[in-house]
Amino acid sequence: MQPILKLKLSPKQEEIVRQSPNQVIGLIAGVIVANADQIGYMLQAYYPREKVSKVMILTDSIHPIDQLSITVEINYSIEEFNACSAIDTEDTKHMHVTVQINQEEGSLQLIGEYWPEA
Repeated sequence: MQPILKLKLSPKQEEIVRQSPNQVIGLIAGVIVANADQIGYMLQAYYPREKVSKVMILTDSIHPIDQLSITVEINYSIEEFNACSAIDTEDTKHMHVTVQINQEEGSLQLIGEYWPEA
């Protein structure tokens, strides 16, 4: 399993990607923060029995791979609640996500870690 999420950039963000490569890291951090809920849904695929919440980016974890690819570390919480079993837990997790910039489409593609299916 390796979920992928595509996020469309605004025209202004597309222009930053094309014209100002030195501002791309800040742009990506902003897009991730603005789309935290959607990223949580992407991460939800890894945890079918729990709820993913509190998605945050570690801004100092952003590392360029090349001009159009960046890795980031995402922190999030896994919550499990089951009244019948008296379970109410919350655990903090993190994942390295690859962000690929598609200048032609004006989008970012977030690719989660590969987890082999059991």
